Amino acid sequence: MVQTGLLVNLSIIFIFVALATVISSRLNLSSIPLLIFFGMLTGPFAPDVAGFSLQLVTPGETTELLSRLGVLMLLFYLGLEFSAGKLASGGRSLLLGGVLYVSLNFLRGLALGKLFFSSLNDVLAVAGITVISSSAIVTKLLVDLRRAANPETEFILGILVVEDIFIAVYLSVYTGIIGSGEFLWGPFFLQTLAIGGLLLFVLLFGKKINVIFERGLRLRSEECFTLVVIALLLVSGVAVEKIGVAEATGALLLGLVLAETTHSRRVVQVVMPLRDLFGAVFFYSFGMGINYREFGEVIFIALAFVAATVAGNIFSGLLASWLAGHRGRRAFYVAFAVMARGEFSVLFASLAAASGASWLLSGTTALYIFILAFLGPFLAKNTRRFYEFFQRIKDLAKKENLIDNKKTKF
Repeated sequence: MVQTGLLVNLSIIFIFVALATVISSRLNLSSIPLLIFFGMLTGPFAPDVAGFSLQLVTPGETTELLSRLGVLMLLFYLGLEFSAGKLASGGRSLLLGGVLYVSLNFLRGLALGKLFFSSLNDVLAVAGITVISSSAIVTKLLVDLRRAANPETEFILGILVVEDIFIAVYLSVYTGIIGSGEFLWGPFFLQTLAIGGLLLFVLLFGKKINVIFERGLRLRSEECFTLVVIALLLVSGVAVEKIGVAEATGALLLGLVLAETTHSRRVVQVVMPLRDLFGAVFFYSFGMGINYREFGEVIFIALAFVAATVAGNIFSGLLASWLAGHRGRRAFYVAFAVMARGEFSVLFASLAAASGASWLLSGTTALYIFILAFLGPFLAKNTRRFYEFFQRIKDLAKKENLIDNKKTKF
């Protein structure tokens, strides 16, 4: 028998999730910031008003499960919008652009860590906290802004894949260093080979693999079709997790393979409602883990992290996009779409705290993520305006240069 407390907890969660979605829809805004805000407002770190706590929801295994399903659905859907063939066709330029983007952001993270902290643990943690964008938030933004089918979104997907590979390897390196105090080459190479091999296998043999799914998904019953798709999604997440790869990456790769089949549109129809439902719960649950009381003491560090991330992302995003063959407005769409930080930042902060890192890191990470959760969607939505502003400055500079050249001639 289901406990009444659990049902009440879930009811409140879905009430606030629905409220955030309705309000954001009326205001024509992304629902992500509002979902995170409501999570903060009603979760375990809720404020007290007139002596009464506003906490209405208690996190538990159920909310954690729904959140993990949300991430799986978001990444699975994004994979369905593309295909293994499309990614493979991007080939060398996509890989080089993604590697350059991650490398520049990682170096920026190390510099930030060295600037504000002294211990090796803190510096490495800051690099992990600031380097990787939130796949869930970026995916939701692409869906909200209706850019999933845009040409540059294929490169954004490539960046997410490279980021997932990097973070899986870096996590093993980081945990190894803080656990033993030294870098272990053996586990590092094994992890890298496992992740790289899995991705290469999907990209090279995706079309051959989908022959199996092409036949297996020929099911007339919608009920059977839905259950088989969900089972495949969960199994793919568990399977890749066994070799040290994030479960969300397994969902993304499965989506890339199924996108090559004739059932892709049918799968999308199954996934879309679940994506919206569980994805919203993920962002709400994410907000419940943010303690606003720690913000006051770390606000200047967090703002420095935000400024460095925004400036660094624009620079590295534009440069990587240019290397991958995207110019003009498309390059700006790439740079401004991947600002948000999320689940992996929280993971690194928690690992750092458990290993004795500076107490400032937890509060800094929470405020850093919260600011970017609002700023990221704003920047992504107004990318065209920023691009047009950049073009006006560029044109003005050209005119002034022409005038100076004419004066020089005379």
